[in-house]
Amino acid sequence: MVPPIFVMTLIKQFFNTQATDIDALDRGLQFGDGHFTTLRILNSTPEHLEAHLARLAHANRTLRIHHSTFTTLRNRLTELAKDVEQGVCKVIVTRGNSAQGYGYDHRIEANEYIQISTLPEPQNPLDVGLANVTLAEQTVLAGLKTLNRLEQVLLSAEKSEKGLDDLVVCTNDGRVIEAVQGNLFWKMRGRWQTPSLTTAGIDGVMRQHIINSNALGNLDIKEGRVTDLEQAEQIFVCNSVRGAVPVRSFNGKVFENLPLPEKVQRLAL
Repeated sequence: MVPPIFVMTLIKQFFNTQATDIDALDRGLQFGDGHFTTLRILNSTPEHLEAHLARLAHANRTLRIHHSTFTTLRNRLTELAKDVEQGVCKVIVTRGNSAQGYGYDHRIEANEYIQISTLPEPQNPLDVGLANVTLAEQTVLAGLKTLNRLEQVLLSAEKSEKGLDDLVVCTNDGRVIEAVQGNLFWKMRGRWQTPSLTTAGIDGVMRQHIINSNALGNLDIKEGRVTDLEQAEQIFVCNSVRGAVPVRSFNGKVFENLPLPEKVQRLAL
């Protein structure tokens, strides 16, 4: 038997000081109840579209979101990209609208938002430090790109305050997880490595592509520590918009200017 959902009746509501009679708000706004993906458009074509759709479908299943229009999303994104020579496409999916309270009607329809924006300028090699803010661990949500991004908001502020291009982010017990703007890869004793993301972090589409395409040869997925990065020969950060961006320095240590592997270089803007 499904337990009843306690429903409160709305008496008053204001938006930007103005009264509004909307009786339900998007749960993405109320609770961060949703997820998103961001992809690059080149030559009017969404890059790695199938991988991004797979990411959205996986998040829908994990979060139990009823996204009834998902089956036609591929066509919508392909059509929207036809008018864009190059750019960035962000797809946001929320559980939908509801009144107050964490509980929801399981028949609720998801809200879908699509944004198209210009492609950013290519980045120079990055000067990177170690973040003070750490990541919470939750195995159910690990790997997902949910709308709960307050950690990244604080990390972005910390990055700006330190005058750095990016920060390496760890768990409370010091395990390296990712950078603020993407996934991490580093090379030690001639072998490439990347953090395990079983308890925290985002399993990015570009990270998946690099691993699955064997772009780095034999690769170790491990529980890395800051000392690994300090002893590394090379480091790069990757995401679906910028591709792979080399790290120039970490915590003040300047790396030798070595080229990234050819398959990884081709991923950059």
